[in-house]
Amino acid sequence: MCIKKDWNVEKESLHQLHRELTGSSNNLPDVSWPFSFPYEHLFKNPKMEKFLSELKKAYEIKEKAEDQLLLKLWNLLPKDSPLKGLGSEKFYRFWNRLNRDPIQLAVVDSKLDTVHSMILADHFSAHGFNPKSDRFHIYKEHVNWIMQGSNQRYLELWSKDFIKCKNHAKKPDHDLLKIISTFKSICINWDGSTLEDCPDTKNVMKEILHKNREELENFLNSNDEYGWQKKMKMASNFVPIIY
Repeated sequence: MCIKKDWNVEKESLHQLHRELTGSSNNLPDVSWPFSFPYEHLFKNPKMEKFLSELKKAYEIKEKAEDQLLLKLWNLLPKDSPLKGLGSEKFYRFWNRLNRDPIQLAVVDSKLDTVHSMILADHFSAHGFNPKSDRFHIYKEHVNWIMQGSNQRYLELWSKDFIKCKNHAKKPDHDLLKIISTFKSICINWDGSTLEDCPDTKNVMKEILHKNREELENFLNSNDEYGWQKKMKMASNFVPIIY
């Protein structure tokens, strides 16, 4: 079996599609831009040069974590499975970062170490799959193929990950989800003119403690700064948070 080592070809395909659709040549074409203003707004501001450099590194951390998990999944899939039948380019387009809510993934796999979590995140989310989407139909095909029992070993691996994601969905890491949702909120409200209220770890933490009196009291009483730093690092696998 040929082991896939990277998504370079698939990424270049997305880059090309991005250029054709937008005419933009910025260096973040295959990411979900989190701000309400265009990339050029920051790029043209000399004061944001360092921030953009750090943001790019944050994206690289997030991208590496996601891509590694997707690679594990792709290499695990039996060659006769419907997902494998998509081909690597379409598979990557369906499940890369552009087509996924980071909160849904964090709910079922906070440590990003469950191979099938990328495709099970929708299954266990509050809204589920969009029944009209191509992604739902191929997922349904894949599940039906699994249930036919043609590959017992893969069925066992799938079942193990399914149960793991289901259990995590019942008891998600609320601190991690709070960080991710706060980061997204700050991104939406930031106008990109000053770094004082940019979505870095300092401002994310400040916003969480400001909104949650109980969290603030616990933080002050326990001085659990290391614990929050650890959560911030975990969050960097899901959103491009600068820490």
